[in-house]
Amino acid sequence: MEQLVASTILAENMDRKQLSGVDRVSIAPVPALGYASYILQGLADVLGPGRLCYETGIGPDMVPSASAIAFVVRCGDRQRHVYVDCGDSAGPDPAALAWADVMGKVNVFPGNAGDGICPIGPTFGIRVRPGALEARSLLASYDRPRWRDASYSYYFLRGATEHTFRRTRIDSYQPGLSDPNYAFYVAWPWKKHPEVNPPRAAFIRACRAAPGLEFEGGFAPRRQNDLPEWNEFFTRRRYRIDDYLSNVRRSVVAFSNPAVHQCLGWKLGEFLALGKAIVTLPLERALPSPLDHGVHVHQVDGSQDSISEALSRIRTDANYRRRLETNARAWFTDHLQPAVVVRRLLHEVGAEP
Repeated sequence: MEQLVASTILAENMDRKQLSGVDRVSIAPVPALGYASYILQGLADVLGPGRLCYETGIGPDMVPSASAIAFVVRCGDRQRHVYVDCGDSAGPDPAALAWADVMGKVNVFPGNAGDGICPIGPTFGIRVRPGALEARSLLASYDRPRWRDASYSYYFLRGATEHTFRRTRIDSYQPGLSDPNYAFYVAWPWKKHPEVNPPRAAFIRACRAAPGLEFEGGFAPRRQNDLPEWNEFFTRRRYRIDDYLSNVRRSVVAFSNPAVHQCLGWKLGEFLALGKAIVTLPLERALPSPLDHGVHVHQVDGSQDSISEALSRIRTDANYRRRLETNARAWFTDHLQPAVVVRRLLHEVGAEP
């Protein structure tokens, strides 16, 4: 029922005169910058920081989501509502869907794409460039009573710290020269979602067993030793983002598997941006354009044997490896750059930058 209401609203809005240009974009307060940073960067790239402002009292009637960003595109006396959900769940929030003229969504069931829901592909957390996010404006836009909510404050402060000091800018995600005799992989071991861990462990085993291959990495260490069944896979340290990106660039392959709720994880987006030969399990979420086996990615079933076969081919067949690397980066350039994502969303609501 909620989807029908949202579709009706979308149809009515699209029947109006199309927006000819964007005067400004009003952004609802963002509880956590981690997920919103990618879209904020795209808005700044397309419109420039001068047409962005933060405004209370806009957005759907729901508790602000830490994995979403809502904004209003204004042109004269006309406006369009855009809601971008970068979270793990594939199900759209009914209130957000009813409010939005278009909903951009990272994780979408293939059957739900369309009718106001636009698959945008796997985004990832970045450090927004100077001017893309004015801290004083964002802080001023918050309703002071919300600061009494400890969880709300926690998400904001953690996100502000993470994406001011620990992440890096989108310009840092550039391809490099891969080494057929080196593989690097670091991933978080999940306790609440244990189904994510076995394929990652199988990839680590395959790399360790590959003849002549130097492997670095493993599961990122946890603060508590509460996953003893995976002890043999833990690294001794965590990697700074610059070291992480440098090692991924050098690695002959990158491994991706659907993460929490079968989502398109951040790693997939990062690997596409870095132009890697990606070994992946089947992807179960809608994409703006297919990622084809043997063209953009190399698909496996998750077993160690299938991963070992993929690893061997990518290491020994330089032409195949270069094809995957080149096409992965081209897919990112054509479909996933922050500016491309934002332009697609503006186009969906009939707005031109």
